[in-house]
Amino acid sequence: MLPTLFRTISQSFIERSLNKAYADRLDERGSTPQGVFWNSRQNQMVRFAALLSVVTGHVAWKKPAPRTLSIADIGCGYGAMLEFINTHPQFAHLRYMGLDINPVMIAACQDNFPTASHLFTCGKKPVSIVDFSVFSGTFNLCHIDDTRRWEAYMFACLDSCWQNSRMGMALNLLCAPETKISNNIFYANRDDFISKASARFGPTRAIATREVKEDYTFLITRNS
Repeated sequence: MLPTLFRTISQSFIERSLNKAYADRLDERGSTPQGVFWNSRQNQMVRFAALLSVVTGHVAWKKPAPRTLSIADIGCGYGAMLEFINTHPQFAHLRYMGLDINPVMIAACQDNFPTASHLFTCGKKPVSIVDFSVFSGTFNLCHIDDTRRWEAYMFACLDSCWQNSRMGMALNLLCAPETKISNNIFYANRDDFISKASARFGPTRAIATREVKEDYTFLITRNS
């Protein structure tokens, strides 16, 4: 009982801190990459391309190839991934839903996409079964200095989404030789993350994200 209570309190503290940071930043910078702490639009777009390419590539070999693929964008911010999908025909077959724990972000999404406002929901896991949950930079910004607590929070979020992810999950993380938090940014040890995710969920592989230093895209799939 007590470990569960402490875990809930810790998650609540982390999420309150994140919500305030993102709400303040969005108010200051607006619906821009910098408004969700990305350092450039280019890096944001490259990460989107990497995530969506690994999930679409995973099913490309299936015969017949699925006509559509459903994804949940966890930590969707102001909805930039949906804009990316809409402007890249190779991803036109993706069926999108966006979720964020921050109601301010969901309100921004609904303002930015008035005809698709129903695609965005306040929450931290898919509201229905999807093929893949994807996390673009969701776990980068970190307002605590305890890597073990942050990893516990990250894996709790992944656990929750795994239940409603039929094929798997994909996320990108900054990586370093040792797990660390530096300047409020979380860096994972690539091999350690692969080992933990493989044991907890299923086969996990990492692909270096082109053009983004220290960034890796991880694909976690269910055992076939």
